[in-house]
Amino acid sequence: MRGRILVQILIFAIIAAALMYIVIGSANSWGDWVVFGVVVMAALGGALAVWQRQYPAATKKRTFTRDSDSKW
Repeated sequence: MRGRILVQILIFAIIAAALMYIVIGSANSWGDWVVFGVVVMAALGGALAVWQRQYPAATKKRTFTRDSDSKW
């Protein structure tokens, strides 16, 4: 599981570096940088929105339990 996340981070970093190289080569004004920043923030926001964590960590269980003696 940890190796898969590392590969995903590495792929994201490579793509981000390639896009930054393209933008640095073609940016003419501050407006180009603003658009690039908005695109990056939208991509990060989308990535956070689809990443659904159900437990505190990949190997841990939920911290609460229910049983017949519970007041809930």
